[in-house]
Amino acid sequence: MVKFLLTFVLAFSFPAWAEPEWVKAEIRRLDVEKSRIALKHERINSINMDGMTMQFDVSRSVSLAGFKPGDVVRFQVVNRQGALEVIALEKQK
Repeated sequence: MVKFLLTFVLAFSFPAWAEPEWVKAEIRRLDVEKSRIALKHERINSINMDGMTMQFDVSRSVSLAGFKPGDVVRFQVVNRQGALEVIALEKQK
């Protein structure tokens, strides 16, 4: 019974910690050549960071084409070897 309960709990809690949360933000600056972006973002609960404006590295898999300062976006960020890196970026309507 304990094994079943543990399996059930793990199965349904996996999505909660498997993927970073989406966070709303506004683009302040872009540096396409260096793959960096400055965002004014809301609180990021997954890394316990209050809302602020700061610069992030952007994963090479994320294209910055079509984005400009002032765009309202949502993004996902992870901590990779002590550096915060944007791993997903989408424009909001």
